[in-house]
This record gives sequence, structure tokens and C-alpha cells, in this order.
Amino acid sequence: MLSIHKTLIAVLGGALLTACAAFAGKADYRAYRQVELAQDDQARTEAMAEYVREHPDGKWSDEIRSERASAEPGLFEASKSSRDGLAFYLRMYPEGQFTDQARQRLAALEAVAGSREAGEQAAQGVRQERRTQTLEERRQWGSKAVSYWARTLLGVTNWGAAIGQVAGNNAEFNRAFSTAPRPRCSRDECIKFYQLGFAIPVPGRTRIDRTLRMMLRLRFQGRDQKLVRAELLMPERGFSRWFELETQQFSEDADPDQRQQAVDWALQRIVPIIREIAPDASGIDVVPEPIDPPRVRAPNQPDPGASAIPGEEPEGETPTQAPEQAETTEATDDEASLVLPLALQGLQTRNIRIVVFAAADDDEGPAYDGLFLELVEEE
Repeated sequence: MLSIHKTLIAVLGGALLTACAAFAGKADYRAYRQVELAQDDQARTEAMAEYVREHPDGKWSDEIRSERASAEPGLFEASKSSRDGLAFYLRMYPEGQFTDQARQRLAALEAVAGSREAGEQAAQGVRQERRTQTLEERRQWGSKAVSYWARTLLGVTNWGAAIGQVAGNNAEFNRAFSTAPRPRCSRDECIKFYQLGFAIPVPGRTRIDRTLRMMLRLRFQGRDQKLVRAELLMPERGFSRWFELETQQFSEDADPDQRQQAVDWALQRIVPIIREIAPDASGIDVVPEPIDPPRVRAPNQPDPGASAIPGEEPEGETPTQAPEQAETTEATDDEASLVLPLALQGLQTRNIRIVVFAAADDDEGPAYDGLFLELVEEE
């Protein structure tokens, strides 16, 4: 009985070995078929590497090893100039005849790539910093314009003289008024038109597009064009647009509280600038007259330099050599319909009166906010 049992075990064991041999042969053949059916050189290279790794003693191992040995120099030569190529070679020939050289070249290329990537990251950081700086400069556009022109005009030493004499005796004023955008002039006034488009976030909406406009107007008197007044005008309730630009907060003109917030905010920025420039200025009571619209036509399209920060010459621009004699238009507003602006602050230094004003709530015209400087006539 025991001998029958041993015989049965021997028979079953032999059958199992035969089955395993048959299975190994099929796997060997399937791996070889992958080599033969490869669609291109790369696929064939990968299939051969897989074959010798999985079937080192396979039926076709000698044949495939021979082919791999013949192909190795050519693959290395084709791959040695790139990181991807060298990585592929090392995967296919981890212990090949060029392995050490490939690893050295790959390390060198990765070091160069690392330096390049670090340099690109640094460059991206610089670009981002510049973009941030540019955005901040744009937000400060209104404040810089007010500060620049207040300083320039309060620096004029001969108010009441002919405009040519003023320009000749005040180099900073002459440079400021000659820089783009070019001034547009008639016999009675010269105007530089500025504007800057921007967008602000609005609750319930993605954003709203706005434009802050400024006009720097010089007003003359008499045939010899004596400089008697200068105005920095912001139409369309410009203090609200200035507030929006710099704070990135929406301000609804029709909302009295929001409008007052913008006016107070602007006043808190203008008065310290004037006090810094003219520390001896004394407060005065003043009732400003209505601000009549310019007679000089604004350009149909913004002049070059209209959005540049006043005082900073736009790239690619050259100073205007002479003011343009612009087309004028007759005022169409009835003088009686002009509304008195609200005087926010009156100051006087030497013989110059400075008034900061805002458009009245019932002003249906251009609704100017701004400030003006004018010559005080001696009594």
C-alpha cells in the first residue's frame, strides 16, 4: 500500500514539473514575441532589455544579448547629449560599457539644468516684483500727480508774469509743462490732459472698469498772457475715482456716505502735501466761483504720456518743444447754470491762494473736484 502511495506522488510530481516547464516556455516565447513585434527602435530596445532581465537563460537570450551589445554604442552616441536620452540609456543598460560615462554626463547636465531652473525662478521672482511694483505705482498715480503739480506750481517765483517769462525763470516748471502729454493751448489757457484706466472689484460682480481723468490748466490774463491761475481738475467727481484707484474700494457717487468718505480721504492727502511745501501757509475763508469747462478741446484719443506718472517722462517720448495751438470751442453751458463747488480748505502763502474744492451734490455739469492756485491781487 505504501509503495502505491509513493508511486502516485512520483507521477504527480513529474507531471507538475512538466507543466511548469511548459509554462516557462510560453512566457519565454511571449517575451521574445514582444521583441519581434516592436513597432520602432525604442520599443524593440525596451523589449530586449525586458527579455534579458526576465529570462536570462531563455531560449533566445544569446541572440538578444548579441543584438543588444551591437546596438549599445549607437544608442549611447544618440543619447549622450540630453538628460532624457542618458536616463533612457541607463535604464536599458544599467551595467553597460558606457554606464559610468553616462552617469557623469547626466550629473553634469542636471547640474546645468538646476542652475538654469534656479536662474529662471529668480527671473520670475524679479518679474513678479516688477509687476507688483508697477501695480503699486499705478495705484499711487493720483497721489503722485497731485504732489508733483502742487510742488511745481508752488515753486514758481514770478506769478503774474507773462507765461514765457515764467517758463524762462523756472526751469522745473518749464520741464514739467513740456513733458508729455503735450499741452494744448489757446490765448487764454493751456491744458495738459491726463487719464488712467483701471479696474476695481465690486461686490456681486467680478470687476468694474473706471477712468481717473485729470486736467492741469494754466489760465492767462491780458494780451501778454500773464499767469494768474492754475487748476488741477478731476472731472466726474474725480476724488471718488482717485479713492477707488488707490484703495481698490468701490465708491458709489449717488451714496452720500460713500461720496463723503472719498472727499474726506482726498482732503487728508492734499492738505498735508501743501503744508509740507508751504509750511507758512495760513488758513483762509473762501467761496470759490464755479469752475467753467475748458475751452480747449480734449484730444479724441489720449495723447502719448497721458497715463504716465506726471513728472516721469514716458519711455520713448521726448519733451514737447512748444505747446500746440489747439482748437477751441465756445462754452455751451449757461453761466447761470454752473454750480458753486464746495470749498474744503483754503490756504494762502505769499501772494498765492490755494483752494481745495469738491463738486456739489446738485452739480449736474462736469462735477469737478480738485484744487486751484491763483494770484491774489494786491489791494
